[in-house]
Amino acid sequence: VFNGGSKLPLPIRFVKALISEALMLFGQDSIFFDSPLSEAGIKQGRDLMTFLASQPQRILENDRASRPVKELDVAELVAIIRGDCGESIVASSILRRAISTGFIALSPRFLKTPAQKDKVQIMTCLQEISRNVDTLSLTPEKEAPQIPAGEAQMKHLGDIMSHFYRTRFDKRKNNGNKTLKQKAIKRQDEFVKWLVEQKTDCVIVLGHSLYFREFFKSYLPKACKHDAKTKKMVNCGCVAFDFYKDSKNVCRIPPDSVKEIYGGFEDKSKKKKDKKA
Repeated sequence: VFNGGSKLPLPIRFVKALISEALMLFGQDSIFFDSPLSEAGIKQGRDLMTFLASQPQRILENDRASRPVKELDVAELVAIIRGDCGESIVASSILRRAISTGFIALSPRFLKTPAQKDKVQIMTCLQEISRNVDTLSLTPEKEAPQIPAGEAQMKHLGDIMSHFYRTRFDKRKNNGNKTLKQKAIKRQDEFVKWLVEQKTDCVIVLGHSLYFREFFKSYLPKACKHDAKTKKMVNCGCVAFDFYKDSKNVCRIPPDSVKEIYGGFEDKSKKKKDKKA
């Protein structure tokens, strides 16, 4: 809407966008609500896919895939994420940009695993924290999200993405759009309750930077100083960590287990330099 490259005056562009938005909503689509990936977002998803695919093959023997994150190297963690070894499940926010990012980045995994055995658990409790309109979901409770029209038409990936949107969802934890009463901490608690019940080596979460930062704040030790508490993950960043529930029912992330696989956390000083340049 606000792209400076257009020759149309801003008011005309805005009205044009509103008309497009009204027409799209009839098909449960939108450029504002539950916004789709931008061209930059699609490229970032492809870049993550390329990184994951380029890591060396690893064979993890003797239940090594179930070892703590701090005992595994990046190539071993990537092997688990790709579905090459160990047991893992994928969970996602119900917002389409998180889902689409995951489908692009993990497309090699989903192309080789059976649809019935490797579903994406879409969860309202993982929805982004902000009240901005782009964080509000269009998907009704217990239904599957519809692929954004532009993503269904992507060259080389459109058909694959459409297939994933049709076949890869477990909708049981989709409780519809978050309500005003659903505070972030309450949704975190709901996710953690589900997480500790899973019998698997690894849970892969497709989510959002604000949500993840607040999650780290909640479960890293209070006295611990860590980038994860103060910095957002970069777009398409990939970070692994261990998560434990002790005998007193206290859940914690060991600080020394947080491992950056790809992208990691934002470098604020680099951003300032880039702006000055």
